[in-house]
Amino acid sequence: MYNFDHIQQFIRNRIVRIGLAVFLIACGAWALLPYLTYKIAPSAFVNAELVRLAAPIAGRLAQDLPRKGDFFAQPVTLTLINSLSPDKRHLLDLDREQALAQEHVALAQKQMEEIATADSELEKRVEAYRDGMKRRLNNEIAEAEAEKTGCLAEAQQRQDVGSRMEKLVQSGSASQIRSAEAQAVREATMTRCEMAQTRWRRLREELASAEVGIFFQDGANDVPYSQQQRDRLLLRRQELETVALEGRTRSRQLAAEIEAERDRVDRLAHADLMLPEAHVVWSVAASPGSTVTEGQTLVDLADCAHRFVAVELPERDFEQIKAGDSAYVRLIGSGDWAKGEVKRIRGSAARTDDRLLAAQVPNPHAGNVTVEVGLPEDTGTADHNSFCNIGRLAEVRFPRVHLGFLDALSTALGQTSTQSSPRAASISQASQ
Repeated sequence: MYNFDHIQQFIRNRIVRIGLAVFLIACGAWALLPYLTYKIAPSAFVNAELVRLAAPIAGRLAQDLPRKGDFFAQPVTLTLINSLSPDKRHLLDLDREQALAQEHVALAQKQMEEIATADSELEKRVEAYRDGMKRRLNNEIAEAEAEKTGCLAEAQQRQDVGSRMEKLVQSGSASQIRSAEAQAVREATMTRCEMAQTRWRRLREELASAEVGIFFQDGANDVPYSQQQRDRLLLRRQELETVALEGRTRSRQLAAEIEAERDRVDRLAHADLMLPEAHVVWSVAASPGSTVTEGQTLVDLADCAHRFVAVELPERDFEQIKAGDSAYVRLIGSGDWAKGEVKRIRGSAARTDDRLLAAQVPNPHAGNVTVEVGLPEDTGTADHNSFCNIGRLAEVRFPRVHLGFLDALSTALGQTSTQSSPRAASISQASQ
């Protein structure tokens, strides 16, 4: 009985009643404060765009196909498709063309070797001919020199005879006719000596020309037949060198084309797909090891780095919210608030959003607008084990007025209530 009276006196105490009234008023003010400083969205959920990967070629899927829910923090390149029958017809044509070009080069090289052998034989023949002609001319020069020497001696004798005949004619011992005959013989001898001298000079000139490979003879060209054959072989060798050069150039060009074609065939033999960073596998539309066709959908990836929340607000707030404005987002069940940015606003009469999204965006109700708020680009805050929280409900608040102290007060009260009072959390959920 004593305890009951004590409790009754405590309750009837004026200070206690005033404190309780102040506490109830403070709770009501705390519950009403977010509605005074913010526009609170009635419903919101986390969403993200999808990246759809399709099969670039027909073939068989690999066994290590990414599983649904796998998260890729860094870009990863995987071989997902192996071609069953790659087209190698163009590669085979290039191989045949290269083999033919190499055969042409080998044939031209063989012919040039044969020409080099024949040219060596002809060179020996030309050298032998030159040596023979030089010996012959030297002999003829020696004959011409001997003939010239004899002729000069005979001319000297004829001159002495002529001098004696003139003296005999002057003395009357001989007639003028005999003197004229002696004079004519002397002139003939001098002429023959001059011819021998001229022939000697001609032979010397022919010898000098033969030294450099040019021969002056009746019924012959400037060079012998063997040298003419060497000249023809030289022209043929130049033609073969041109053919070999063209063949080697074509072969190198074909080698480059074959290398590029092999790379292309290798690329077509298997498809390597690069999975971008900060993406989670949202859905898999094919089974590992199955056969797929070109263009068939394989995997849908959700972009965890560019998530957003879609909320509905009354149409009257359309002019008050602009792209770039700030908004505060809190996932239901979490006490952390994230500052987002308004990306776009869509009216209730706009067409249905045709983007490929992970979560279906419902058409806004009559009189409401759809506002998309981008979340901070921090994939570290996303729960990778739950598909980056895509599809999770959230609470979004848009500041009504730019009063910094009210925003700070509301945020502090919200954090305090979330951490200390389960009842405050239930009131916050009820306020949605």
